[in-house]
Amino acid sequence: MMSSLEDSANNFDPRLVIGPTQVCGLLSAVLFGCLACQSYVYFARFPSDHLALKATVSAVILLQLGHFVCIISTLWTMTVSSYGDSSQLRAFPLAADLAIPLSGFTVSIVQTFYIFRLWKFTRNLLLPILCGMLIVGAQILTLILAVRATSAMDLVTFGDLQFLLIGLLFIARAACDMITTTGTAWSLRKQRCPDSKETATMIDRLICWTIETGLITSLMATALATWFLVVKQTYVWFAVWLMWPNVVGNSLLTSLNRRLLLRESWKAPRGDAQSRGGEESEPDNVQSQSYAVASRPTREPPESRR
Repeated sequence: MMSSLEDSANNFDPRLVIGPTQVCGLLSAVLFGCLACQSYVYFARFPSDHLALKATVSAVILLQLGHFVCIISTLWTMTVSSYGDSSQLRAFPLAADLAIPLSGFTVSIVQTFYIFRLWKFTRNLLLPILCGMLIVGAQILTLILAVRATSAMDLVTFGDLQFLLIGLLFIARAACDMITTTGTAWSLRKQRCPDSKETATMIDRLICWTIETGLITSLMATALATWFLVVKQTYVWFAVWLMWPNVVGNSLLTSLNRRLLLRESWKAPRGDAQSRGGEESEPDNVQSQSYAVASRPTREPPESRR
């Protein structure tokens, strides 16, 4: 066992670390810019949202700001500070060690939002409790890995020794995303009322958007697990791991800001809605009270309002 670890450490190629980290680090910076723009749109267009939802979005933004600083510091260390001395790349930079728990907290917060949305739709505790157990387990694994990464002296040895923990972490995250996405889409499908064309169209849009945002995070978590288990020696998994929370955070803001499209689709069939005052905010208020698309959108406004 020890001899195999020594052989892998001796075969360390810094290019396999620098290349993926640079690419994913730059993509992470772009995604953070998208997150900042989406955050501005959210706070500007939905000032009446529930305080808990605003706190959730604020926590994601602050965590991602710290994560962004860690990514930039990691890139600086790899490309400037360690230039000409590849031996320094054998161990995790301190900023990368700090990015691991920040990444875990971001993903856990967003997945908790999706679990709450799933519970609002289904009113069944089985799947939310299962997903909650997966989140807690994954977060514990993340914190354990963050602590061990700070004391790791060699990146290759760390990946070999923590193979089981890292694999379980990625699998738990992917399973949670798949369960919440499938459960939410299935519950929306059950609420679809074919007798009302307008309501059925809105439900179809919600299903499509749920699958879109959920599939992105699910496929990325699955890709992380696959890359780590199959091509661990390329360190693509580590670079994508650093970029992953930016994708997850953007998926949350996308789900919230798409209510603007729901508002427009609700107003479209009502030519005099704007002149009557207050009616155009109906879908927005319904959605906001239940954490965005977690509400039951099958309600139609009373006929007296028309």
